[in-house]
Amino acid sequence: MPADARPSSLSPGHATPLAVALGSFDGIHLGHQRIIRRAAEIAAGFGGMTAVLTYDPLPAQVIYPDFTYVLTTFAEKRTLLAELGVEYVCVLRFDARLRDTPAADFIQLHIVESIRPTAVVVGHDHRFGSRGTGDAGLLARTLQPLDIKVEVVPEILLGGVPVRSTTIREHLLLGHVRLAAELLGRCYMISGTVVPGTGTGRRLGFPTINLRPFERETLVPADGVYLGRVEADGRTSDAVLNIGHRPTFGGETRTIEAHLLDVELARSPRSAVFRLVDRLRPERRFESPAALASQIAEDVAAARVVFAGLAAGCNLDTQRPSNIV
Repeated sequence: MPADARPSSLSPGHATPLAVALGSFDGIHLGHQRIIRRAAEIAAGFGGMTAVLTYDPLPAQVIYPDFTYVLTTFAEKRTLLAELGVEYVCVLRFDARLRDTPAADFIQLHIVESIRPTAVVVGHDHRFGSRGTGDAGLLARTLQPLDIKVEVVPEILLGGVPVRSTTIREHLLLGHVRLAAELLGRCYMISGTVVPGTGTGRRLGFPTINLRPFERETLVPADGVYLGRVEADGRTSDAVLNIGHRPTFGGETRTIEAHLLDVELARSPRSAVFRLVDRLRPERRFESPAALASQIAEDVAAARVVFAGLAAGCNLDTQRPSNIV
């Protein structure tokens, strides 16, 4: 499948033999990737195709209305699934009705009748149905007598740490974006609309582009100054990113902005993707704009050194951990 393709939706009455990966898959981290790749292997074994059954919005967004810790927007999720070779995506709207559906009914309605898969692959801890009473064991007991293979993928560990969306969220909220990237298998990204700023960065000699996430629920990492990469107007640029409240100027609104290294955009792009590579330092208040400008110059110099090293052979976007069990 081409990298820019999108998985298709299943049409009623399809006759395609499918191996279906079931889960919320927020983040599409290394554990999710193992589940999806295993579904693809099984599909290849019987000459079928790979599908994903997932939810939009995430269950946590319905159960906890103030949940603002989403790792991937649904558009980002579809792109990542396509890159993993998923050919079909089946989306269940998660609302109060689905939340309260008995687990046995969930299997019958949304798996047996709607998808009619040849195989289902699920993570060891995925829960579904009313009060989360459905689990991998219930799937196996229900589906295997119907000649639907069920495979449970165990939890994977990276350096002794379980690969979980919850752990990734904890890392990001502490500003540990490099640790989060190790579990994700790529740098954490925030996509959004480019919005007007105050012009403060330009007056200091470091113009920025300002980002407003496409979705309010997107998790924004801890305040601080970060190394990053910015995708805008069809190009990718190294950048120094700032997340915070601009305390030197008494700012109250939290902003996400990026100063692109060695790039001057001819015009402001409509949208951009910020990828966070590593954290340089916490955000702090300086005694004067001049002192802040001096610190930004040091941040930019430090960023150039790191990016030069990455270009020499340590690219965090493509590096994959090897100590996975």
